Amino acid sequence: MEEFNYIIKKVGNELFLKQYIYRVGSYHYNWHKPIELLVILNGEVEVCTNGTCRILETDDVILVNSYSGHATLAHEPESIVMLLHMDPTFLSDYYRDVELLSFDLCSTKETRDYTAFVLIRSYLSEMILSCKNNDPTYKLLFESKFYSLMHTIIQYFPPREIQSTVFIRNQKRITAIEKMLKYIDKNYKKKITLDILAKESGYNSNYISQLFKSTMGINFHDYLTRIRLREATRDLSQTEYKILDIALENGFSDIKSFNSAFKKNFGKSPTDYRKRLNKDIVKIDVSFKKQFISVDDTLVNNKLKDYISTNYPSYIKGAENDKLNNIEKAYKLKEQITQLSDKFKELSGDIEEVNISIEDYKKGN
Repeated sequence: MEEFNYIIKKVGNELFLKQYIYRVGSYHYNWHKPIELLVILNGEVEVCTNGTCRILETDDVILVNSYSGHATLAHEPESIVMLLHMDPTFLSDYYRDVELLSFDLCSTKETRDYTAFVLIRSYLSEMILSCKNNDPTYKLLFESKFYSLMHTIIQYFPPREIQSTVFIRNQKRITAIEKMLKYIDKNYKKKITLDILAKESGYNSNYISQLFKSTMGINFHDYLTRIRLREATRDLSQTEYKILDIALENGFSDIKSFNSAFKKNFGKSPTDYRKRLNKDIVKIDVSFKKQFISVDDTLVNNKLKDYISTNYPSYIKGAENDKLNNIEKAYKLKEQITQLSDKFKELSGDIEEVNISIEDYKKGN
């Protein structure tokens, strides 16, 4: 059975892409070089990146920057995502220091039907559908739509260049976070304290929660809870264990705290979740690997064709252009304000880190 899962590589211009469509499962943390572009085709998905957690709904689009730690979690059983991985080396023909480039691209309920997002969904849809055919015509179509996609992203969401010192500092923080995540993954059933994580990461225990928040978008306690929930959901789907036993086995102190955390994150009780499980979700949870969608899937094919049919300019009629352009100008202004806010948060984090270092120095003397 052919699946929506393709790799495109051209050595000449260092173009390396992966594009696929899959069902989102339990909570997973990722960190990699390729830029990641996601479109929610169905359902509801939580995406945490750049210190922020967002609930994305059907038709929403988000870009995750290179080497930006991120995590996804399906809030509904049939949550399906179309994803494109792009090696940023491709952009070296157009920008210097591509590793320092940062895009700010994420739709909301109010903006998901703006021109840029309509175009992005359309180009991605045409790209992945063209992969089903090896004819040279379709290969050219794929490349054409990819370049149109990149032009659209850069036109509407021009990248900013972060300072090299900030980049290096962020890499150090991510390295520290990765050490802590590995420890949590191995010991989530046990009691884990900030002091223990401080020894693993080399950071002061007072700074750990802030480091988690600024990197993951959630604090340490919330992350630990989600890892425990991730393992608990697998037990709910793969075993006949009682709810109480599953709670205790995965680090929860009692069934009340398990039910409360589960309902907060998934909007339903563990019992209701178990009742709603289907074979597809069971397949995802058993191995925690992506389950790619078949190229014959009716829902997905209809969605992709719908995205293509609503492409600009047929979707946006002439009389609406001026109004839409004004709205998008306001949106860009909002994004600029957000960037300034992010810089302020980053500066605040640096000041806090310096203060903690000073306190540590005083204690040592």
